[in-house]
Amino acid sequence: MPKFQTSPTTPTKSTHDRGPTPYFHGRRRILQNFIKQLENSAQQKDGTIFLIQGAPGVGKTALLYECGKLARERKWQVADIHPDALWNTAALMRSLGRGDEFETSERTGAVDIKLAKGGYTSVPVPRTTISILKEADIPLLLILDEAQILGISGKPPTEQAIHATNTLKEIHNGSLERSVVLLAAGLGTTLDAFGFLGISRFAEGCFVELGALSKESERAVIHDWLTKKGGVKGDPTAWIDMIVQETHQWPRHVHSYAKHAAEHLKENDGIMTSQGLSAVIELGQEGRKQYYKQRVGKFYGDQLQCLVGSISNNPLGEPISRLAIISSLAQTYDDKAEDLLEDFIEKGILEKNGKGLSIPIPSMQTWLQKNYGSKSGIFPRDKSAP
Repeated sequence: MPKFQTSPTTPTKSTHDRGPTPYFHGRRRILQNFIKQLENSAQQKDGTIFLIQGAPGVGKTALLYECGKLARERKWQVADIHPDALWNTAALMRSLGRGDEFETSERTGAVDIKLAKGGYTSVPVPRTTISILKEADIPLLLILDEAQILGISGKPPTEQAIHATNTLKEIHNGSLERSVVLLAAGLGTTLDAFGFLGISRFAEGCFVELGALSKESERAVIHDWLTKKGGVKGDPTAWIDMIVQETHQWPRHVHSYAKHAAEHLKENDGIMTSQGLSAVIELGQEGRKQYYKQRVGKFYGDQLQCLVGSISNNPLGEPISRLAIISSLAQTYDDKAEDLLEDFIEKGILEKNGKGLSIPIPSMQTWLQKNYGSKSGIFPRDKSAP
């Protein structure tokens, strides 16, 4: 029986605002549903796919990490995978920590397994990802982040698409005679990507459209940053009250503002001042602006101006029909309007919500309207740009 490795149990260092968060709060119902799926799968020795979909900055990666922790606590093997692990046996072996276990034999066309006492013995090459997934009894959680690329740059080559589809169906239908759960997360096109690969319906509680934090969770996250990281002296309620006016319960903004606040406090012996709070708010606003610039970086100003024009009369966060947006875009872009709309959805600027389309981050809608809502043709530009 091969030995298996799991992913690290401690958070990896995240760059900027991606990855696991040190102070996680909320998402209780989602985590409860996830635990239920793990327990059912372990008892029945089957599996499923658990999909989390949401806009950029909503906290998908942090939630994946928390789910991974819960699985490890229940003695599951946990492996982070890339899309090609669904059809490429070598990629799957590497993800399972078995990348150096096999060496292909040129003489026999088989696989030479390293023996503990030295030497090798030949066995047939594993033919499919399905056969590899069946090779052990320990429950297995596969984690796939940025899963929307299954429908774009990370989609399987034509000749491998059937293997990817078969692997997903075996996991989804619990047909591997082993407890295997695929936990995937991605942007608003992820559900469509799975649909293209034959998975169009998810079990109850296994499809999540992730949104903003609750107000209680938002405040709890900021409180932890200020007290545990910043070492604040005194009651931080006033600072929290000011910060939540800026973060709008959006996880990326909560993390950014709270981190700036904690760093300021740590550098000033935990002492709160009005000047310090003003500096923190200014840093947070600049970070938020840079985040929005990155989100729209693919698009020209005139394209964004047309988008804003199509939703200008809509209240913040309220949906508008797809047809209304396309009709507005078509006045300028004719038959390219639908392609442009799909680009907006793919980049997470627009999100499907069952009733239509909307900009998922209210403060981003405000920023877009401020910078692209006029006909002046003057668009924001990074001062460092040539």
